[in-house]
Amino acid sequence: MRTFAVIFWCGAVLAAASSAATAQGAPPAGVRAAGMAGAFVGVADDASAVYWNPAGLASGAFFSLVLDRSTVQPPPGQDTPDLSATFVAIGTPPLGVTYYRTTFPVVPRHGSVPGEQQGRPEMLVAHQFGVTVDQSLHEGLAVGATVKAIRGIAADASKTAFDADIGVMASGSVARAGLVVRNAFEPELSSGQGPVRLERSVRGGVSLLIREMVRLAADADFTTADVAGGRWRDAAVGAEVHPLARAWVRSGIHWNTAGGPLTAAPVVAVGGSAAVYGSLLVDAQVSVGSKNGNRGWGAGLRYNF
Repeated sequence: MRTFAVIFWCGAVLAAASSAATAQGAPPAGVRAAGMAGAFVGVADDASAVYWNPAGLASGAFFSLVLDRSTVQPPPGQDTPDLSATFVAIGTPPLGVTYYRTTFPVVPRHGSVPGEQQGRPEMLVAHQFGVTVDQSLHEGLAVGATVKAIRGIAADASKTAFDADIGVMASGSVARAGLVVRNAFEPELSSGQGPVRLERSVRGGVSLLIREMVRLAADADFTTADVAGGRWRDAAVGAEVHPLARAWVRSGIHWNTAGGPLTAAPVVAVGGSAAVYGSLLVDAQVSVGSKNGNRGWGAGLRYNF
């Protein structure tokens, strides 16, 4: 309990230190996590932990490979192209490597709608290459970091920046709690509209395993980000059920707690996995939003042992 409290207060302190900046939005990495609506920081036990919580590798699978593709459609009425993400990651308890390609609109500060006065918003393509290392501090407690190089390309502008994601995970027999700081140094990329800062985000999560068949999870952001249409601070709850030996189903919902025009914007996700050959799994998910929410889909392959 003391460890969980330390994680919470660390998140609160880091959130207070974060400042608003030119922000971005992109589909999440990992189809399994997206199927739980992003309630995954306290789960993070496969190779997608290099994104969701680098410290999760320490208590995850002995070897894991994730390969997936996701697409998010913007809400009706926003002149924003579909956003896509390609994610490849390999993870082991001491080390992970990843490649993550995303597209997202260049969003003006303070949540104004991109392109509101200029037409269709400019899109930024980011190629991220990362190396993850983790270290156990005590039985059930680990820290990890993903050091990454980011190549941003927009219109005729391009720039390479370096950054890091930092995570901590406390693991017990039935419960896990985690905290992750993404874009810790808030690197800046280039666009036709000037510098684009990747905002620092701080997110915490917990999960509870019930009878080795059901995992419940909840996540919450400590920070708020600019996205197309307003400000967003995410909260999510999700569940993963293992009803058959070779099948998993999952679902979840996430919503905005920052207020403003996107307050009533819940997004519901449903997903599943099936073992097709040994430890090779096929993952899929769909997300359906409200009038102000986003909808999308994702599919991929995952290998664990």
